Amino acid sequence: MARIAFLQNFWYEFLGTMYISALLKDKGHTCEVFIESGEKNFTESVARFKPDLIGFYTTTGTHGWALSRASKLKKLTGSRIILGGPHPTFFPEVIENEAVDIICMGEGEYAMIELAERLDSGKSFSDIMNLHVKSNEAITRNDLRPLIDDLDTLPPPDRALYDKYPSLQDNLSVFTGRGCPFDCSFCFNRPYIKLYKDKGKPIRRHSPRWVIEELKRIIRLYKTKFIRFDDEVFILNNKWLTEFLPIYKKEIGLPFTCLLHVKLVTPEVVELLRDSGCQMAYFGIESGNEEIRNIALRKGIKEEEMMRSAELLNKAGIKIGTYNMLGLPGETVDKAFETVHINQRIGVEYPWCSLYQPYPGTDLENYCREKGLLGEDYSCDSISASFFKRSVVENKEKKELERLQKLFHIAVQFPSLEPLIRLAVRLPITSLLDVIFYATYGYRYMKTYKVSLWRLIITGLRSREYI
Repeated sequence: MARIAFLQNFWYEFLGTMYISALLKDKGHTCEVFIESGEKNFTESVARFKPDLIGFYTTTGTHGWALSRASKLKKLTGSRIILGGPHPTFFPEVIENEAVDIICMGEGEYAMIELAERLDSGKSFSDIMNLHVKSNEAITRNDLRPLIDDLDTLPPPDRALYDKYPSLQDNLSVFTGRGCPFDCSFCFNRPYIKLYKDKGKPIRRHSPRWVIEELKRIIRLYKTKFIRFDDEVFILNNKWLTEFLPIYKKEIGLPFTCLLHVKLVTPEVVELLRDSGCQMAYFGIESGNEEIRNIALRKGIKEEEMMRSAELLNKAGIKIGTYNMLGLPGETVDKAFETVHINQRIGVEYPWCSLYQPYPGTDLENYCREKGLLGEDYSCDSISASFFKRSVVENKEKKELERLQKLFHIAVQFPSLEPLIRLAVRLPITSLLDVIFYATYGYRYMKTYKVSLWRLIITGLRSREYI
């Protein structure tokens, strides 16, 4: 049977990898994950496993690391290299890199099963749907298969894959479905839906009973005390929600956090969330400036809608977290402080703020190019692995916006400090601001995900490249 090594450098349990591993193991194949920062000698550990196939879950920003390690390991092990995930899905030309033998576009579960079985039997795999395959410098580019219609046909994610890294076990995420119907200009969701046009429903959900059984399994194996639902919009389907949450309350009963969209927040939904154990909910603000938020970002959200949703959540005792970005096209420090101010008015306890990354191929990246806000040589290789280190959008106040991002949490929580913060963002005190950012980010991380201080320290040390 085939031996598959999954490689990553992000200290995190990837559910996509676990779904694929579960299917492969069901067919008798052997899978193991290797996180670079969790191994004493990463390349030696992978080589000792003697993989037939080395797979990288690859996002834009981490693809440089993946290609570098792929090149080295291909020479060391002679194994075939496959890249999957968002980067090869939207930038399939990565197959042309000399280190890469195969890429998988879109959903990878059944493509990987076919590939492992062909490798095991010694048969050609150049015609497998979803795969682009290189052979003797010739590249075969196959079409996408339809999306998986019934997610319940998949086995539960192979969470045991990450058991070799015990500190990951106190913060397990759960996805109840796949897909998002919203049309934000900075996101790959619209290109993804276009990619899969006429190939199935992009929005799908596990049945409530499937999710409940998966949760029971997690609790039994890992003694979990807190559930993190990481669906892009947990409250997307009201019928599903009203069926699931009463069962969750009765059979699981653990506190949880989830992600919302303010257009879907109603008194009935908030009451249901509160009664079922929701302690915290996040939603996206992105920008407090209405022109940037609704024209440039296409969020389509009015301030009144955010205030109404926040009022309902606050009255229910559900703590609020938000997602925000600085360094957006056309943004000034004054406009960025509008984002600070709306977080203050809402009463946000856990604001998350990144620097905008113009992912090539998104509508907002195209807009930045048209406005001359990106360098002529800007490409996916210009994207940082971190959301927090630098802004790449040309702006006269770029440095000030980068510094304000470091102080965003403090600015939201302590309005009286605004004059001091406005002064600080004009000063070259980057090292001090980094310390403040790491402290506030760590605090938010612990409170949001209910992780131990030990997990926070391990994650911080092993994820320095991303923070």
